[in-house]
Amino acid sequence: MWLITPFGFFSVVRKPTDVRTGSLTVRARVRADLAQLKARYLPELGAISESGVTDYRFRALAPQAAVAQAMARLVTDLNYDNFKSAVALRQGQARADLYHEVWSVLYELQRKPQGEVHPKRDDAGQPVLIRTPSTPSAQRAWKQAEQIAVVLPGGKLPASLHRVPFRSWVDAPATSAGWEALAGESEIPEPTFKVPKGLAPAAGVIVKEPDGRIWLVAPTNQFGGYELTFPKGRRDGKSLQATAICEAYEESGLHVRLLQHLVDVRRSQTFTRYYLAERIGGSPADMGWESQCVMLVPLSKRNGLRLKAPDLAVIQALDT
Repeated sequence: MWLITPFGFFSVVRKPTDVRTGSLTVRARVRADLAQLKARYLPELGAISESGVTDYRFRALAPQAAVAQAMARLVTDLNYDNFKSAVALRQGQARADLYHEVWSVLYELQRKPQGEVHPKRDDAGQPVLIRTPSTPSAQRAWKQAEQIAVVLPGGKLPASLHRVPFRSWVDAPATSAGWEALAGESEIPEPTFKVPKGLAPAAGVIVKEPDGRIWLVAPTNQFGGYELTFPKGRRDGKSLQATAICEAYEESGLHVRLLQHLVDVRRSQTFTRYYLAERIGGSPADMGWESQCVMLVPLSKRNGLRLKAPDLAVIQALDT
């Protein structure tokens, strides 16, 4: 807990050793702040120690119950209508100016929307707010086959992976006919596709890298309740193979080539044909608005991901 008062700035934490003693550790940047706290509200505060190697240079212990009582007295004594003015009066204008800088940084929470705006707009041309943005991985994870690598929309990537460049697919098809023509260039044999009654036909891809890792996408704001899934989408007039290639690009930014039919899986509203594919270009940083991050995941770590049953069935098919 950070505590900024007219007489000092403190960081109050509960260290593992505090649990056993029922204490809290009260830390400060300035020794005089702790001395003021002890004199005014917390006489139970112990001896102040100093260290030149810790984040907070000064610290002391106090019983947790005593700290709680001190906080209550602080609130009872509050008698000012402007905090920064009270700081200037009691600690000087220099400290008040420093606190104003903190105020300015925190004001961004109010000024900016909560979350981040996706660089790509939705199909209606409207901005998409990512309410809880994902966290990118360290760059070295892309080169380590046992690591999960994560990129955000417009994020940083290595120049290439397995000798295939990460480069925007600038001449990707813009029409259904274009996707059909592309799919026809490397059409693969596949079994008859029989869609159960009540379900919509769909297609998706499992893109596998030479190091064994597979590509997954995180639907923006966990759309449909999915934290992670494979690129896929409903067939909207295109063939299944054209749909799969198109969805791979729109959701993951990747230019892929289909290798073989993998499995057909029943989902809640669709019956989805999945193809095994290889990446031949594109950039996952170019993911469309439906994805808030793209991940490259070792199969050995799939159990640590919260995948839904249909996606686990896809991985099982990949294993066998």
